[in-house]
Amino acid sequence: MYRRQIEPSHDLPHACQRFLDVLRRWAYEAIDRYADEPATDIHDQGTYTTGWEPLLRAGPDERILRFLQQKRDRIRDHFNKTQQWRHGYWRLQEAHHGTEHYELFLGALQRVLPDDRETARQLDDAAEHMGNWSTGAPDWFDWDRRRFHSLFFGANGLRTEPGMALNSPDHLRCVNICLLAASNPQTETTGKRYIELATTYAGEWADAILAGDALPIALTPADILYEFSDEDKALYYSFMGEAPDLQAEVDRAENLLGSDAVNTFLRLWQESGELRFRQAAERLLQPLAAQLADADAGAAADAVRTYRRWTGDERYDKAVLEAVARLDPFDITEVTLDTEYKRPARRASGVGKRSDAPRWLEDGRERRHNPITLAVAAEIKGNSALQTRAVDLARTYFLLARAAFPDGRDHGCSARSVSAIARGHGRENHAGMTTAVLGPALDYDGARIRKDVTGAELTTASEST
Repeated sequence: MYRRQIEPSHDLPHACQRFLDVLRRWAYEAIDRYADEPATDIHDQGTYTTGWEPLLRAGPDERILRFLQQKRDRIRDHFNKTQQWRHGYWRLQEAHHGTEHYELFLGALQRVLPDDRETARQLDDAAEHMGNWSTGAPDWFDWDRRRFHSLFFGANGLRTEPGMALNSPDHLRCVNICLLAASNPQTETTGKRYIELATTYAGEWADAILAGDALPIALTPADILYEFSDEDKALYYSFMGEAPDLQAEVDRAENLLGSDAVNTFLRLWQESGELRFRQAAERLLQPLAAQLADADAGAAADAVRTYRRWTGDERYDKAVLEAVARLDPFDITEVTLDTEYKRPARRASGVGKRSDAPRWLEDGRERRHNPITLAVAAEIKGNSALQTRAVDLARTYFLLARAAFPDGRDHGCSARSVSAIARGHGRENHAGMTTAVLGPALDYDGARIRKDVTGAELTTASEST
């Protein structure tokens, strides 16, 4: 058991600065631990650093940026030297874990250093395989059927045994890598072809989501899949043990959310002007918004925020406000992190669930408040006091994680790491205390930050109160 009193801040700038200070301390201590450490065989060993992104967007820090660039290149060199990578990608990996280093670590690095040519080159080296543009690897994508050939693919080929032709929501991560590569392309031609593939393939998912009353669980080479066979289910869960049961509608939506489908569809709606992408995001948000009262469902609230910021549409605001209407975050004095609590081996239904998730208590009782949901409600209301409380509560969660958990370098998906609390665990994907509470409080939404918000200004504002 780890307990911590919530320490109220004077106002929002003060709360943000206090959180930035402890976040920077974590980053510096991690640099001290790992600066001289060699890269390892862990596929997502860089993911833990993505929780630093709001800190770096609030104000550049050369020490942290140099460390991230160094780790990027050491990871590349290690996987090339050990022959786990060839031609910029894994020799063979499945669509979920194989894409994480590129989408998560390199994606975050690109957002904080958008003009870094080496990051752009490494993203391009992966993205060029997605649409068969590299002569150094077999084809991964069937342009006629608009499907990826396999769940497992890489620079050495594909797995083609029965069941491998399924396309799962995890393949949308390939789209996300293409969108990252397109944002800083090697040439104008490569940028256009990455957008073409993203629009073509994600369009198949958007159409499938809108096609029937039930949400799809996969795409087959020629159709939409609504129920797994026993064989296909066993295959999928052999590498996706934390995926939900996929019977309830919310769990099908959650499986798509876990690969950032809402954000992907809304980006493509803006990029292409095709209404089907926005409609697909709205179809997913219907069951996700119904989960907002669940204290684990901060990722659903973050998805609502994403929708509001892309569209300006406030249709889900009422659901957020109703979810927090009976809560009193100012009444909590202490948060407890129970690391001894054992959950069932099979994860529960819903948003934000994992079998290894720790238990959070408020004044000794089961938690009712999620800092992310409170932060979104504060943005909707324009309530600075509530947003300050959300940041203070998020900082308390973060400090408890620092006391109890490892950084996350050895398992980026786990729910029991500092990284999992900072940027979200493997089912929450960028919906954590730093990325979905502190970042938005700095007016940073994961894409751009106001140019007039800097760390120096926050320090000045903090010291003046």
